[in-house]
Amino acid sequence: FGSSFSVCGWRGPDMNGEAAAGRATMSTAATARVLLPQLTSATFRHGGGQLADRTSRHRAIGGLPGRRPRAEVFAAAGAAGVACAATRGGARSKASKGARRAPPAAPATPSVPTPAASQGPRRGLHRAGTMLSKGSLEVAEGLSLGYQEHGNKDGVPAVFLHGGPGAGASQRMSQLFDLDLYRVILFDQRGCDSSKWPGGSAEQLQDNTTWHLVEDLEAIRVHFGIDRWVVGGGSWGTCLALAYASRHADRVLGMALRAACLFRDEEFDFFLGPGPGARTANPEAWKKLMDWLPWVSDATPPRELAAAFRDAVLGLDASLSPKEAVSRWSQWEGRLMSTRAPWPDPRPPPGSQKQGEAEESVARPPVQPPAKPWPAADGRVATQMLLTMHYVAEGGFFPPGFSLLDAAAEFRFPLEVIHGRHDCVCPARNAVDLTAVVPDSQLHLTDGGHSQWDPANVDAFVRATDRLALSATGA
Repeated sequence: FGSSFSVCGWRGPDMNGEAAAGRATMSTAATARVLLPQLTSATFRHGGGQLADRTSRHRAIGGLPGRRPRAEVFAAAGAAGVACAATRGGARSKASKGARRAPPAAPATPSVPTPAASQGPRRGLHRAGTMLSKGSLEVAEGLSLGYQEHGNKDGVPAVFLHGGPGAGASQRMSQLFDLDLYRVILFDQRGCDSSKWPGGSAEQLQDNTTWHLVEDLEAIRVHFGIDRWVVGGGSWGTCLALAYASRHADRVLGMALRAACLFRDEEFDFFLGPGPGARTANPEAWKKLMDWLPWVSDATPPRELAAAFRDAVLGLDASLSPKEAVSRWSQWEGRLMSTRAPWPDPRPPPGSQKQGEAEESVARPPVQPPAKPWPAADGRVATQMLLTMHYVAEGGFFPPGFSLLDAAAEFRFPLEVIHGRHDCVCPARNAVDLTAVVPDSQLHLTDGGHSQWDPANVDAFVRATDRLALSATGA
């Protein structure tokens, strides 16, 4: 499927993905170090045998009118290397009913990466399932979280965490999971859509930190009577998922994350900094974003830029109206979402930055309040942009010395990370670094960009959740 491939547990590939001499197993970290800078159009998948996959009649997004037999579902998840699942129980699809099943093909040599094309057509979303419930849960006086529950009441419990912060959940997110096998919980994180404080956009910053969201997530798990669940998420949702697991790892069956977001300084530099990153891929969009701030230099800390925009949206700065601040920031994010970054590895090579020539930082001048109040910037887009600025300005509310990677090194559940190598919002290096520290992890670099709905990212994500269903049920 395009130029996507999985980097995990390969044995002896060389730079071109062909079998190398010997059968020594490369670690995830070592494989990533070899392959990430060498990305080509060649496609590979995790080794372990030629496996049956979903047939062409399942290729359409939304799926079929009927449900797939359980064995066929497991066959679709066979990319994980579970060859026996497709034939367990003897179930057959209607197309093959009454026909003799062909003998299974001999497994491929595990040491040879198998071309991804052998997995069959690119997968789309699973078909929509039954909405089991819809309601709200009070988590603070004056604040309730809106939620939806989809799928099989007796299925594997799962939750999907939307991005942003502040982007909100949608029913389509449940279709990243097979709703015959899963019971999926979706909810709007505090401050957005159906989970808002009374008032406008500014009021949504009240008690709105990563750690408030972590405890909201735990309250939802308790509300639904779930012991352990699969946690999925995209972009900001991956950061929240990792923060949740840093405190509640015993409640996690496994994780599927798309566009790894770690809220590190180098990630802020990529998003709003002067070096190789979003700015260099979108110079005109960057100029439009920042030309109202004459004090900005290449040495201005990205978090300070986000704080300047936050102040403007809150109506605290005479030099830019709240609505204009929202418009500029949302256009910047929109451009990054649609840009396919030209680099296989966004991190500059060691020694590439000139020494001793860095611009001196120009201190941010005191904010001049408007002579009369600006009209407030309210509404869904304004709230989402304000929450994003707020979280970036505050560094995700992580205390000094805290690292999501350090926390992730202690995880002992299966982790699947999907990341578009052309992502212009979250650098692909995040995914490489995350899977390098988690023992039971798989890295899937696709030919996609940042969006959850990029076809390459959808394909990799639905395969990952199928595999996690197998893992959770012990099938």
